[in-house]
Amino acid sequence: MMGDAAGQPDAVVRRSQVEQVSGESVEVAQSAVGSISGKTVSLRQTAVRQLTAEQAALFQSATALARAHQLELREAAAVLAVGQSVSVERSRVVFLLSPRVSGQVTAAFTLPAAFALGFGYVLGRAFLRMLGRLRP
Repeated sequence: MMGDAAGQPDAVVRRSQVEQVSGESVEVAQSAVGSISGKTVSLRQTAVRQLTAEQAALFQSATALARAHQLELREAAAVLAVGQSVSVERSRVVFLLSPRVSGQVTAAFTLPAAFALGFGYVLGRAFLRMLGRLRP
C-alpha cells in the first residue's frame, strides 16, 4: 500500500469499524479502530484503542494509547499520549509523556497530587493496622 505521487493516503477508512489499519500514510474519519500504525496518520472524529506513528494528528478523536514522534491533538482526548514532541489544543490527556509540549496543558494528575495520594494511602494503612482491622 503506497501513496501516489500526488500525496494521496494509501490507507483510507471512512465510517467503518475495523480491527487494524496500517500503511505509510493513513487517513481515518468517523470510524472505530482497534489498532492503527503508519508513518503519517490523520484521524478525524475517530475512536482508536492504540495508535503508533511517526507523525499523528487527531482532530475531534479519542484514543486510549497514542505513540508518535510528533503528536498533535486538536479537540481530542487520550488516556496515554507518548511522543518526542506533542502539541495540544483544547484537548484532554490523562497521562502525557513528552520532553517537548506546546499548547495549554492541564494535568489530570500532578506530582503534588501523587505525593498526597501516596501519603494518604500509607497513613490510612497504618491507621487501620493500629485499629487491628488490617493484617501486616
